[in-house]
Amino acid sequence: MSDADASADLGSTIAALAVAFVLVTLVAGTLLGFNWTQAVLLGGFAGVVAAASAWLTERRAGGD
Repeated sequence: MSDADASADLGSTIAALAVAFVLVTLVAGTLLGFNWTQAVLLGGFAGVVAAASAWLTERRAGGD
């Protein structure tokens, strides 16, 4: 794995984390009526799951 591949893997993982966190937090806090502490915790959990999924997908696609 080259440095470019490693940075692409890290970039996709961070992007998945950020997007999932923001979307789930906003939806939970505004549309579903959770209080903001619950929304942030739910968004954090969703972000971790999305990051793990992105990491696993990249690992499987790379054949490592």
